[in-house]
Amino acid sequence: MSPIQPSKRPHPSPTLESPHPGDSLHDAFLKSVFADRRIAEILIRHHAPEWATEIDFSTLREESTALVSKKTHQRRHPDMIWSADTVRGERVLFLLEFQRTVERLMALRTTTYTALTLEGIAAGPDFHPGDPLPEFVYLVLYHGDGPWTAPARMADLFRRSDPGRYRLVPWGEGVGDDRSRDDLTALVLGLARNLSPEEMAVQLSALWRTIERHGDPGVVGVMARTVDTMLELRDYPARLMKGGAKTMAEVVDRFQQGMDELVQRGVRQGIEQGILQGARQGQALVLRRQIARKFGEETAGQLSELLTEVSDPEHIDRLTDALLECATGDEFIERVRMT
Repeated sequence: MSPIQPSKRPHPSPTLESPHPGDSLHDAFLKSVFADRRIAEILIRHHAPEWATEIDFSTLREESTALVSKKTHQRRHPDMIWSADTVRGERVLFLLEFQRTVERLMALRTTTYTALTLEGIAAGPDFHPGDPLPEFVYLVLYHGDGPWTAPARMADLFRRSDPGRYRLVPWGEGVGDDRSRDDLTALVLGLARNLSPEEMAVQLSALWRTIERHGDPGVVGVMARTVDTMLELRDYPARLMKGGAKTMAEVVDRFQQGMDELVQRGVRQGIEQGILQGARQGQALVLRRQIARKFGEETAGQLSELLTEVSDPEHIDRLTDALLECATGDEFIERVRMT
């Protein structure tokens, strides 16, 4: 073991003044001792040796433990927190808890305090998205009379649960080979996404089929009411937000009818716009032929790019006037460029 280097920072003399009101004399004594950085280094070297060779002990520093439960106003933090940087620049936390009696649920407490500490760091101004959380070691310093018998791991407090692990339930589309087409939960989550009207229609149809297979009238009623309300709150065209549906079949039918009406309306608008655009293009084509006949193909060719962009009826009228009034191709080209 490498010798402990003298501290580069001044160390206050140990004091029995308790950092937390109500602490016992024993805890106050221990906190005074382990508030010294040299003592904290000895603790880490002996009881967290896996980190001893990696830590730059010149960076060892005591951190604030100011995490308090807002609901209960009880202490929700370790007795002490030390942090240090490794030689690779990683941050490691050492959380200390002084314990005089055996606490069967100590693993639950240490897990809670660790989570709160890490949440506080993640919410701080120096933590950025993508930053790694610091590594940590929780040390319970026991000074009781009998042997310590409490489990040291959260997993040992449960028979069938796996604490610290969650199960991800992803959204699903319910189309093609997507396994979620039979998963009601996944399809409901899919509805909560930002969907286009077309995507929503597909999602609603998949949900309807799944609910029908479920066969529970209560589920059918709940889903019909909630989905109908959700659609009314969406930023969709008014034709798609026809409330009052009592079954999922009605929800899907009304939404699809609205989609059909929008499609038909769009087709009509497209046809009308196409006819108008076609008429304007026809006028430009006739105008080009007239230019070629009067001034020659060379003049018409020089203006062909300009003529393809002509769509304004007033612009066509001005070009027609110029065609009638100009005597030469050069004069016509100059007139056109001025309009």
